[in-house]
Amino acid sequence: MMQYRPFGKTSLVVSELGLACPSIGGGLYHRDDHESLRMLHQALDGGVTFYDVSDHHSQGHAEELLGQAFRGRRRQVVIATKGGYLFSPTGTLAMRARFLARPLGALLRPLQRTLHRMKTAQVRHDFSPAYLQRALEASLRRLQTDYIDLYQLYKPSKAAVEAGEFIPMLEQLKAQGKIRYYGVACATVKETMPALEHSGISSVQVAVNLLDQDAIPTLIPRAQQQQVAVVARYPRASGLLTTAGEDLLADNSRFSQEEYAARRRRAQAFQFLANERRTLAQAALQFVLQLPGIASVVPRAVTRSELAEHLGALSAPPLTAEELRRIHAMNGSAALQVAG
Repeated sequence: MMQYRPFGKTSLVVSELGLACPSIGGGLYHRDDHESLRMLHQALDGGVTFYDVSDHHSQGHAEELLGQAFRGRRRQVVIATKGGYLFSPTGTLAMRARFLARPLGALLRPLQRTLHRMKTAQVRHDFSPAYLQRALEASLRRLQTDYIDLYQLYKPSKAAVEAGEFIPMLEQLKAQGKIRYYGVACATVKETMPALEHSGISSVQVAVNLLDQDAIPTLIPRAQQQQVAVVARYPRASGLLTTAGEDLLADNSRFSQEEYAARRRRAQAFQFLANERRTLAQAALQFVLQLPGIASVVPRAVTRSELAEHLGALSAPPLTAEELRRIHAMNGSAALQVAG
């Protein structure tokens, strides 16, 4: 059932449904490396060829698991990782404390919130040539490979993207064969737009889902015109467009508690998309898969059951014209079209 799409103007071809891997080494969930490896093997066997990760996810352990899972099968997958996003020593300590606190769940929820705020406050960015070179070499070791298909700058500011000072180093790494292509994974559409001014950038990654549609009438059409690949992350709105993990996600969201509560209420309004033949999460994936100009949609999964639900979206009924009209009316968003 999997379909494969060209990745912008590159030579890459990727599965329409990819896999975001930030949580496979721990993340928001209790760590189970054996299950993560089984899930990754099942994903590839199910036709998933595009895997998106970062060097800071689970402090590098997510990359290590990808390296283990695809040892001997490297040529069958397209690996995208990221660099430039790091934590101070205090932030790293807060992250480790969060890992220790998570198995206790609700008992330590106030501590979880405190640690999350502490970690977020300690975020740093470094897109200097020296740092990017070191970060890439470390990613190559963890991934057990001598090249990365797509290297992305993680959450650069609008000013950093506009300046493009990172491009000469990325071009150098590309010439050395250590990366095949490079792109950006920004926090907002506004920060992403200047990336389209740089001819060397092959992809942009941004949130696209039923709640976050800013990219649909603006970024995606322009990227499509310029043959820049668009990777759609958070297609399930970080768990809001499903029933799994909402309470835990509320404590680790980038939104305030008030904003998160408002987003949850908006998400509940889309329950009409779920029926006996598809879940809400599958409908949310269908919405993004049906948009023109998307190279790959990358939901998160840490278990085989979560992966199975994602893959089930490929055989679930696509959103109808009437459902799309209701979505349009609810969001007031333009250009909600069905691909093809």
